[in-house]
Amino acid sequence: MPTFTKRSPRIRFEFVAAQKQSTLGGLPALEALAQQFDLWQKIRALPGLDPRTRTSHGYSPELIVAQLIYCFCSGGASLADAERLNDEPLVRQLARVKKFADPTQLGQWLRQQNDTSIAALWNLNA
Repeated sequence: MPTFTKRSPRIRFEFVAAQKQSTLGGLPALEALAQQFDLWQKIRALPGLDPRTRTSHGYSPELIVAQLIYCFCSGGASLADAERLNDEPLVRQLARVKKFADPTQLGQWLRQQNDTSIAALWNLNA
């Protein structure tokens, strides 16, 4: 499995008449805010957050965290909802990935977190 890493796009806003409405419309603003505060780089630098033995394969921690943030901020309530982000080209374009993690991979990553990695995430907010 190749490595999937979140890359931050350059955000450019364009206001147009709405053809359809989406619960995901606020995600570009959320991504811009995360970039403004260097959230993805800070997550990438946290020790112990990446349980992979081969970092050249699988999903990077910042991509998994981005997927969870995107999911829960757009009304998702489960890991299955996080997988449904794959159906939205806008969200994949924001993360600049072809595919997000499935619920099994997300659950595995969450279970592999320990007290040290969780404390590091909490300290990120301090």
